[in-house]
Amino acid sequence: MNIYYMINWFFLCSLLGYLLECVVLSCENRTPVLNRGFGHGPFCIIYGFGALGANLLLSPLSNDMIKLYFAAMTMATFMELVTARAMIRLFGSFWWDYSKKKFNYKGIICLESSLGWGLLGILYFRFLNGFLLHLAGFVPQRFEKRMAVSLVLFYLADFLYCLRIQIRNKGEEQEPVIGRLSVRS
Repeated sequence: MNIYYMINWFFLCSLLGYLLECVVLSCENRTPVLNRGFGHGPFCIIYGFGALGANLLLSPLSNDMIKLYFAAMTMATFMELVTARAMIRLFGSFWWDYSKKKFNYKGIICLESSLGWGLLGILYFRFLNGFLLHLAGFVPQRFEKRMAVSLVLFYLADFLYCLRIQIRNKGEEQEPVIGRLSVRS
């Protein structure tokens, strides 16, 4: 595996995470939800980082479903907590709200989602990981580098554009343009 293959795999995982978020929230809200990432593109990169972290940290547990479940639940919940804290610090908002769910902490994490993260960890290692690694291999080698560089440049440009909007609107009284939940201190 080369770096370009890994970048394409990372964005594939991020795309799948975006689709998962859209489906789950559309079902939960009974209305289509199409914008789940920070930017305008169809990527939730926390899922790319989650898949990367799972492969690096949780692979040794992949044959023990109980340990894998609790490790995946803990890792993903921690990632969600750290990501929300960083977003609050940078933008004064984060992109989800668990405040109406039981057993939540400041709307940032909740037991229901944590239990779901454990299941997702099992699904990832049992079904998705091999499939996604195989799917990323379908990119012809001669296009692998171009695709990887294009994805990184697209995401970077989109991220910087959205970051600029968020920072510009941070001090204003109106809700953030891109954020889902405003957290005012």
